[in-house]
Amino acid sequence: MKISRRARELFDRLARGWNTWDVRSVTSHVFLPDGLEINLSVFIPDSSGYKRDFTWDEVKRFGEHAKDGSYSEIELSFSGLEFRVETAADGDELVMKVETLKVWPGAHYALEISPVWGGKLSIEDRHSEIIVRSDSRTFTCRSLQKRLSGIWNPCRTSNLTHEAKDILYFTVNSSKSEEEIDRFLDCSREKWLSSTVTSDGEMEKAVEAMRRSLIWNTIYEPHNKRVITPVTRKWCLSAEHFGDYVLFGWDTFFAALMYGLIDKNLAYANFFSMLQEASPEGMIPNFGAGNGMSGDRSEPQVGSMCAYKLYEKFHENWFLEEVFGPLLDWNRWRFRERDRNGDGLLELASVPSEDSNPNDCWKNRSVGEKQGAMWESGLDNSPMWDDAEFDTQSHCMKLSYVGLNALLVADCEFLEEIASILGRESERKELRARRKALTKRINEELWSEERGIYLNKHWDGRFSDSLSATHFYIFLGSIASQTQIKRMIEEHLLNEREFWGEYILPTISRDDPAFHDQYYWRGRIWAPTNFLVYEGLKRIGRSDHAEELALKGLRMFVKLYDEKGYVGENYNALTGEASESGQPSDKFYHWGALLAYMAIETMGIGKK
Repeated sequence: MKISRRARELFDRLARGWNTWDVRSVTSHVFLPDGLEINLSVFIPDSSGYKRDFTWDEVKRFGEHAKDGSYSEIELSFSGLEFRVETAADGDELVMKVETLKVWPGAHYALEISPVWGGKLSIEDRHSEIIVRSDSRTFTCRSLQKRLSGIWNPCRTSNLTHEAKDILYFTVNSSKSEEEIDRFLDCSREKWLSSTVTSDGEMEKAVEAMRRSLIWNTIYEPHNKRVITPVTRKWCLSAEHFGDYVLFGWDTFFAALMYGLIDKNLAYANFFSMLQEASPEGMIPNFGAGNGMSGDRSEPQVGSMCAYKLYEKFHENWFLEEVFGPLLDWNRWRFRERDRNGDGLLELASVPSEDSNPNDCWKNRSVGEKQGAMWESGLDNSPMWDDAEFDTQSHCMKLSYVGLNALLVADCEFLEEIASILGRESERKELRARRKALTKRINEELWSEERGIYLNKHWDGRFSDSLSATHFYIFLGSIASQTQIKRMIEEHLLNEREFWGEYILPTISRDDPAFHDQYYWRGRIWAPTNFLVYEGLKRIGRSDHAEELALKGLRMFVKLYDEKGYVGENYNALTGEASESGQPSDKFYHWGALLAYMAIETMGIGKK
């Protein structure tokens, strides 16, 4: 993995102090760079129950979380026990307040203290306190209540143990009393909220949800020593064996974009982290992970748009200089490798690599097969792919997909703008030529005068009947005429039999037989597709429709967040629900907050 000097310096600045860095547990706080972990676990001697690592499944409510770890709050449950953990930090000082909300007989808390990620520490366990020494400092770990001993204790590290009842206080390098800790917690929370993007009224919950979903998903990746934001911690720990992290392409670029409203450095760090997963050929993969990458396939091309929008906010040329080369390499790769039949239009593919890393995760799952190409679309099981044939020789779908081709026109346009800013005239001309040629082919081959919209087209010349929200990606680039735009909006986008309504936008038309499946990409609402259509509507001057799309998404988003605390991976287009029983819909998936981001941008919140 190639990490530039400026990116390395940025990661090193961010990876400092106490924070919830460890992906394995949301009750873990690690002090970097020393590598000291303080982790709250629960055990029940009577049943030999033990929970060291708390993940999404045990979270009842995600509370506030400062970007620098100076404050955090979360509510959890285990085996009938319910409790709240609140922390504050300043320098190497850390305080933790644990409040039991529902007592469970025999339950105990243990504050486990150990080195992590190669931290070279000496630990001395005294009865009243635990002393930890690193090369640069000493940590004194205490509890303000009397420590228990002489009971069954499954912990394998030094720990401070107490019955799980009432309120407990733990400290590291702090002499504060209970009352002083309470004041410290309150002040740390207020300091954080006064320094970050906030709002009031109907936007208060939306902004809060965006902040929390990003920051609670931000972790430290120890192998490459990076601060990253996976779309959800849960995926990093899934049975797919990604290793200690996984970053998906468009998910991570969108995280960087949203972080632009919270912290510039974290926005840049996330953007760099995805570029660093690129293949030697310049492909930004579907995913990069601790155990490898998807060397056979990429993901939707949104990096240049996100980079340009971050530049519009911060106006820092050095950032564009850092990202332009990798983004241009990705653009060149796509045009070089994904016109599999040479007709000037691009296809979705999954191409096995002869020199694939033997440790690649999923290396034997659908690589070189139709499902692999479906994954490259980002719309894993869309009905658009149901009747698409797969060519086993070229390893691609025999289908010219509107969404992919439209995104590549937009990718060229954004890269042209960046090239102009940087004075890269030869690259600008190169990109312009590619854009013009692709636009010409889209208009020659994919416009259906009969239907009044651009359609996917099979290699045998047949148009596909499926209509997806991704067909409106056409608005992102200079492709359609005003007459074509008018027809697409009036006959399709605003047509309640197809896409408009109370809950929008479904990823397949409402009159498609697959719409009522409401399963993953088969009819449900996804924030990234909404966002890309929203951006496209703004680019063609239809801000009224863009605003209505943003506000409808906001109402659906805030209602569910207010009721359940969810930031949905996807949403039911009939009910507006997310994470229903039996649905693959993570309940705290940060790209769901794009629904908030659109409204935040529409209302001008956080511009300063």
